[in-house]
Amino acid sequence: MPALPPCPTDEDPTFADLLAWAGASNEQEDAIREVLKVPARLGLCDEDLGLIPATLGYFEEQIAGSSYGTVSKARDLKSARNRGNSRIRTLLKRYHENRDEACIKDVRAEWTRLVDFVARREGFLDRGAMFATGKSRGLAMLRARAQVAPKDMSASEINRIADTLTSEKRKAFSRALKTFNHLITDHTETREISDLLPRSLLPLPAPILGQRIAWESLPGIFRSDAERVMRKALAQPNDKVEATRARIVAGEDALTVLRELDRAATKRKRPPANVHAATANWRQAIVWLVRAAEAQGQRRETLTSIADLYEHDLLDQACLDQISRSRASLRRKNPEKSQTLAHRLTALETLARHGLQREELEAIVRLMRVYHHDYIRRPGKGMTDDAKRVCKALLESAPLVPKLVRAPQIISDEADKQISDACSTGHVDRELSALRLYATAVLFAVQMSRPVRTANLIRLRYRGTREIPGHITWIRKREHAELRYSPGEVKNDREIAVHLKGDDAQILWRWLYDLRPRYLELRGISDTPYVIPGTAQPRLQAPDLRLPIGCVAPSTFADIWRDGTAIIGLDLTPHQSRHAVATLILAMEPGNYAKAASVLGDTVATVERHYGYDDGAAASAEVRKVLLVAHPEGLDKIRSRNHA
Repeated sequence: MPALPPCPTDEDPTFADLLAWAGASNEQEDAIREVLKVPARLGLCDEDLGLIPATLGYFEEQIAGSSYGTVSKARDLKSARNRGNSRIRTLLKRYHENRDEACIKDVRAEWTRLVDFVARREGFLDRGAMFATGKSRGLAMLRARAQVAPKDMSASEINRIADTLTSEKRKAFSRALKTFNHLITDHTETREISDLLPRSLLPLPAPILGQRIAWESLPGIFRSDAERVMRKALAQPNDKVEATRARIVAGEDALTVLRELDRAATKRKRPPANVHAATANWRQAIVWLVRAAEAQGQRRETLTSIADLYEHDLLDQACLDQISRSRASLRRKNPEKSQTLAHRLTALETLARHGLQREELEAIVRLMRVYHHDYIRRPGKGMTDDAKRVCKALLESAPLVPKLVRAPQIISDEADKQISDACSTGHVDRELSALRLYATAVLFAVQMSRPVRTANLIRLRYRGTREIPGHITWIRKREHAELRYSPGEVKNDREIAVHLKGDDAQILWRWLYDLRPRYLELRGISDTPYVIPGTAQPRLQAPDLRLPIGCVAPSTFADIWRDGTAIIGLDLTPHQSRHAVATLILAMEPGNYAKAASVLGDTVATVERHYGYDDGAAASAEVRKVLLVAHPEGLDKIRSRNHA
């Protein structure tokens, strides 16, 4: 069952309250119907409406981008979702205005005096204006959200408002508070507004996410010590041989050295395979501890050794802070379902054992696992709630299946239409957006043929370099392309071949030889070996890989992918498409975990653990029925893809 949203308090309104108010207020039926769709969009039951917070912040973060294909059969799902979101958003605003209306009128009048005071005095500062242009808009934001008069503003009211805002809105809110504090500092004696201002400055809202700390901002002596410890933890067998030889040459007892090597061998199966990934992970864990130390008052410039951070109370507080941040953020997973704390402690434990080689420090980290056992979730124990939601949507909303199966064609057709419209009107920006949408069709063609991991999609190369070959071989031009990944580029060191045939191959061909050159021209970038070109450097490369620069950044890739999911109406990530394809395979052939494992490049045991929660017979029959009736060639398309 999908995870329920954070339970609102007794004072917080829910979507059940919103629905009751909308009915009593004779709100539009279209808006009420959109409210009733919200549980299904989140993968919840209809009766769970009372568990969904009716705040604009929660709506924007969790609901607005959710799958719409589960509740609509519209041809244009992206536009339908936008309309539905707009209706709910408007309804929420009216609902909250109505709740606060009784006490807001007098409060708003006082805020309006402040807004007008600033608006009359804003302009160009170099021409003598008191405030920069636009400063009054920030105060207008406070007027729209505050439930108390300006002079009664407090930290609790600030945090109440901040809890309803998205991350982008929180930035604007912080700027508005700085403007308000400027008034407090400079205008408490101004007769026109002195009665409106509090006597002390207001605090900015507490950050939901931990403050970002750049590795380079840490003291040089501390970084040098940390790098030394990490190099020791990364020691490969050859490094240990050389170190052992040096110790023997220096006169140490051979038997003592050999016993130490034997003890070390029993503690470690193998050193990290990807040095860059391991180093990045360890740096994150160290910075995580530095953040906790600063929260307790330690100054960053006083840090000299990472061993000093392995302190019982500091580690315990860092864990508690991580748990509280996860609970407070709408973007983070619930701490009980997040692997972040386990990753941090594993990294620190590894550094203590193999880098610092101090058992007493390792023991402190292991104690944290005991203290916070409920929040230590190890990887590979099952699908995430989001992945379960995708699989559930496919099984329970069978009309989604043809859309997912035909996603490459649906997206490419829409992209071609937009390209034609943009070219006919000479609108270059729209043409670039349409070309980017066609690139999304290429990604879906790969994922629906044989889903690979996100990093493999980003690094997909249509040609090679002197250091590394490309991936694509055309067995028949325009009709059949083979994408082959060598073991060193795949997470579990297996060679993977992806076959694109028919329409999927045609989409790839058209992108590479017709549209991609124009995309490069409009982007103003040089050609690169990557199918989806960019200017970024591939992240976290394995030591033996020498990948060229010129791929898309992960954030850009995520935006490109989301353009496609909005069209097919199913909110899933590239990795979740692996779960979607496995669900389709098992819907056609219940119990055939071996085939699903072969397609995913995973073990049968893992696939059975993820997808074997029931036999799915009824759901499978319904999926097949809808595919055959609504889209007869759907089953043949899935079979042809997965028998390549």
